[in-house]
Amino acid sequence: MAEERPVLGIDLGTSNTCVAFVEGDDVKVVTDERGRRVTPSVMTLNNRGEAVVGHFAKAQQITNPYGTLYSCKRLMGATFDQPQLQNALKYLTYDVEDDGNNLPICCLKNLRVFPHEVSTQILLKVKGLAEAYLQVPLREAVITVPAHFNDRQRKDTLKAAENAGLEVLRLINEPTAAALAYGYGQGQKCTVAVYDFGGGTFDVSILEIDGNVFEVIATGGDSYLGGDDVNRRVVDHIVAEFQKESGIDLSRDKMAMQRIMDAAEKAKIDLSQSPETVINLPRIAPNVDFNAHVYVKISQQTLESMAMDLVEQTLRMCTKTFRDARVDIPDIDEVILVGGQTRMPLVRERVRQFFGREPNDELNPDEVVAIGAAIQAHTLLYETSDVLLIDVTPLTLGIESLGDLFAPVIMRNTKVPHRVSKIFTTSTDYQEQVRIKIFQGENRAASENTPLGEFVLTGIRQALRREPRVEVSFRIDPNGVLHVSAMDLDTSESQAIVIENYAAQAKDLAERQAYDDLPPVGGHEMPAMGE
Repeated sequence: MAEERPVLGIDLGTSNTCVAFVEGDDVKVVTDERGRRVTPSVMTLNNRGEAVVGHFAKAQQITNPYGTLYSCKRLMGATFDQPQLQNALKYLTYDVEDDGNNLPICCLKNLRVFPHEVSTQILLKVKGLAEAYLQVPLREAVITVPAHFNDRQRKDTLKAAENAGLEVLRLINEPTAAALAYGYGQGQKCTVAVYDFGGGTFDVSILEIDGNVFEVIATGGDSYLGGDDVNRRVVDHIVAEFQKESGIDLSRDKMAMQRIMDAAEKAKIDLSQSPETVINLPRIAPNVDFNAHVYVKISQQTLESMAMDLVEQTLRMCTKTFRDARVDIPDIDEVILVGGQTRMPLVRERVRQFFGREPNDELNPDEVVAIGAAIQAHTLLYETSDVLLIDVTPLTLGIESLGDLFAPVIMRNTKVPHRVSKIFTTSTDYQEQVRIKIFQGENRAASENTPLGEFVLTGIRQALRREPRVEVSFRIDPNGVLHVSAMDLDTSESQAIVIENYAAQAKDLAERQAYDDLPPVGGHEMPAMGE
């Protein structure tokens, strides 16, 4: 029997990236040459203009705030005018611009890079670390994504992996991977809740485990809520205290802000172990006052007061997800903590109070997702076990109907892979073509949801409005990626799309025709939206 080649499980995180693999009966985490088990998801350029990723890039953030990219995962799959993205940009020390298609592009010296291209460099780095560690070339991997990642974010992740020379066996949701790491091979039959509070995102998932079958019942979360937001509360506090004392506003000084952000993160970590810490940053504003320096004491109690509303926001999402799953808290057998922010005592205490039980933290919260991904990768490549993951789509998918109405086609928390078709019709007499605009979200108005893509179906049978029948089919593949097709059932004319880049598609359509004047479909029946 040929020796099995390693296959990677990669947790591509906002703050850090972790890689693991299966060796025999064990799962091992890849370490670098200094034995470090995670790689900072940070990128810069060296003097030769080459990408540098990881600990070195993070170490020079303070001295090179304009030329260091971090937290780029929050920018993936977003449009430039998206409110959450605009809020995130306020705290970044590097510049992010509109690429001309309403997509964010990061500025790095004379280079412009899209967020998914930063992810490509991170994946190249950890792939190289794994190859050096294992002394073999590697290609296949399972990569994890936040459960609440939308279709565009998933596509950007796949694109980043492809550009890094990785064949993605499957994208799996981070909470699902964590549950797999805890439950695989245990022969359990139980219901678990995974509370995943990472650097950039929050997810909660409810799963039923029966042996090696892991079935997600419901998932919820927020792609713009994480440990970064706790850090920002500390940053705002430091800036406000310094301004109160000195009259100097540091918020527009990127060099100073990078020093403060670095100190804020360290203070947050220190306060998980100590009741009080001091932030001491000398010569913080040399261009204004050479002798001015930051000296701020922060207690654990002060930090908790600053972060309390964020923690409560995660628990409200837990309540909503439980309601969607039709599961009561006493039905939960195990609560699993994932993500670095769960080290905060306030988070652990509120989770314990909310669930009425001590959470399970046996595995390192920074490594558990990569471990689960490695298990899934090995079982997919070698089919060595009967492990089965049944996941769900986190958001409702549908199309725009007449009057800016959102017509759902696949409801949130539908198991994937999945395929469904619905019949729509025309909205004007003798209409020969129809515009199909695809959205993801929970609002009744299509324009209030996230646009994913669009295309035009031509060759429709000319008839009075509401007579033609247009069948719109949605298919979600195992990676959670959406494929859409439409067919006129009378003429058999059809068109299909795999959602790639909404802005580019819209621009292409605009160049070919005045698509804004083209009516959307009308619906024979308009399904009611859930909350």
